[in-house]
Amino acid sequence: MTGTQSTPTRGPSDAARRKAPRLVLGLGASPLADAVADHFRTLGWDVTYARSGAEAGWVAHRSKPAAVVLTADQLGESGYLTCAKVRLTRPGVRVVLVGPEDAENARRARYAGAVGYLPDTAGPAAVARAVLGN
Repeated sequence: MTGTQSTPTRGPSDAARRKAPRLVLGLGASPLADAVADHFRTLGWDVTYARSGAEAGWVAHRSKPAAVVLTADQLGESGYLTCAKVRLTRPGVRVVLVGPEDAENARRARYAGAVGYLPDTAGPAAVARAVLGN
């Protein structure tokens, strides 16, 4: 064995990932989802993607996240219903909904238990402020 061999680069350990706050993203395949995931990973969060509202609810129930970000209008189960389910099963989870800019949608989001409702034109920094509460 020679001294010139290098060890492979490793990501965070399993213990570090378990300690990191977890974010479930139910934004579908969108540029916003990727930008939010990148932003939260730079903050040290563990990010999990969900393809639908129902899957986001299931992942939130199983993985004990600190926050969930959902699209308000999804195919199948709406983001509002998923939000209400997550808040019932995990009351401490911060849920943020993203959708068309409309006062009625923002009211529905608050009624469902979301801590925030953002227009779908919002950037990752706005999502982070809503999730973190700043």
